[in-house]
Amino acid sequence: MMHIKKLLLLFCLLMGAGITYAAKGKTTITGKITGFKGGVVSLSYQAYTVLSTMEKQELEVGPDGEFRFDIDISAPVRAFFMFGSTPVEEKFTLTKGDGKDTTMTTGTNRPEMVYLYLKPKGKQHVEVTMGDIQKTLQITGKNHADSYYLNQEDWQFNQYRDKHLKNYFAYVHYDPLRYQAYVEERKSERSRFLEQYTHEHKVSKHLRHVSEWNIYTDAIMARLLYPSMRRNYRQDGYQADTVYYSFLDSVKVNTTRADKGIAYFYFLDYFLKESHRLSGSEKDYIDYVTEKLSDRPLYEYYAFALQSNFKRKLYDKFGSASPYRDLAKKVKEKFKDMEGMLEGNPAPLLTMQDTSGNAFTWKDWKGKYIYIDLWATWCGPCIQEIPSLQLLEHDYADRNIVFVSISVDREKDKQKWINFVREEQLGGIQVWVDADNHKRISQAFQIQQIPRFIVLDDKGQIVDANAPRPSDKRIRTMLNKLLR
Repeated sequence: MMHIKKLLLLFCLLMGAGITYAAKGKTTITGKITGFKGGVVSLSYQAYTVLSTMEKQELEVGPDGEFRFDIDISAPVRAFFMFGSTPVEEKFTLTKGDGKDTTMTTGTNRPEMVYLYLKPKGKQHVEVTMGDIQKTLQITGKNHADSYYLNQEDWQFNQYRDKHLKNYFAYVHYDPLRYQAYVEERKSERSRFLEQYTHEHKVSKHLRHVSEWNIYTDAIMARLLYPSMRRNYRQDGYQADTVYYSFLDSVKVNTTRADKGIAYFYFLDYFLKESHRLSGSEKDYIDYVTEKLSDRPLYEYYAFALQSNFKRKLYDKFGSASPYRDLAKKVKEKFKDMEGMLEGNPAPLLTMQDTSGNAFTWKDWKGKYIYIDLWATWCGPCIQEIPSLQLLEHDYADRNIVFVSISVDREKDKQKWINFVREEQLGGIQVWVDADNHKRISQAFQIQQIPRFIVLDDKGQIVDANAPRPSDKRIRTMLNKLLR
């Protein structure tokens, strides 16, 4: 009896802490698509847990439109089917900041999508007709009301008109006050929709919690993005004043232990980085965030931040002394293959060639710091960084550093790279790597996209495997500290 009481007490404590434990199990999704001509249907899904990744399954479906997916999940997931797309003509009216209406007509491809909210060991059945999903969608099975909510919320607030208004029109045509009013109005409408839906339907507590935070953080993100997006679209040099950013003083963060979802962590990352920038704090960013977060939410954010800021100072927080062993275990499992990128490790052995075919290795620049630019002639963002890189090379010409631009152009494009270097009279050290060396450096530094910038010290050891770009003023701060 005492043993049972202890177990019950532990259960109550865990439930009170907001932890949800679910045994991993097979979740089945079946369905039928009327009007489907046959082809591939994809199911993409991502758990709401920290460090989760987007998973995807594809299935060849015949003209009868019948399908079945079985997925193994251990936590609630947000999933979506992609059946294809349908050409449509959209016509809508929007009001400019001066109060005048403007009517737009555009041709677009409307994606044929269905969203699902799934839990472990659940079953849902979906039936739908191509070209008319909103009127024909039927979902049955466990948590079907949750899945309906995801679809209806999308239909209500995320159609082409809404996307155009949110992602372009409002930045171009609204002044700060009108934009703020638009954001608050959209947030209120979404909140009312959620409140009414949950009043009429049985919605899981978790989905309601996630949805409330999604609505709230979307509004904060919109206001944070306004200055830069307006500046980019209008090319008017707009800079928001301190009054505009006063709303940051009252921003809330989620301190519960409920699974939050990837969207929340993207918000949190942007909010914290902008807060750090605007504060003018000289604190290291990793230390600064302790002013905003604490306890488990802090460590959940640290775990998320490692994906784009894989530094030893952050990674070491999940060592043997970590207060949250479950998070530490997840971090070690996810990032084990990236440990070679940590500061102090030697750079991978490479052989590089200049435009004349001369071979180079890191040893050729031993005794100097190295700023590496991984790029290719086909990469637009890479080309955009060249003027800033050239300015950096000029300003640090008399310092103990070399600038090494490594082309990852394919073998067949090698001559194109040579011609580009010569015609553009690129400075610094221009080298190229073959497929084997490209693979070696890509694996060592987990390179998923370019441009990518890396700093090595005068011993050929890693200082920063994901250094700021030349156009980012933070690179000068870093180099000035290193080259004192």
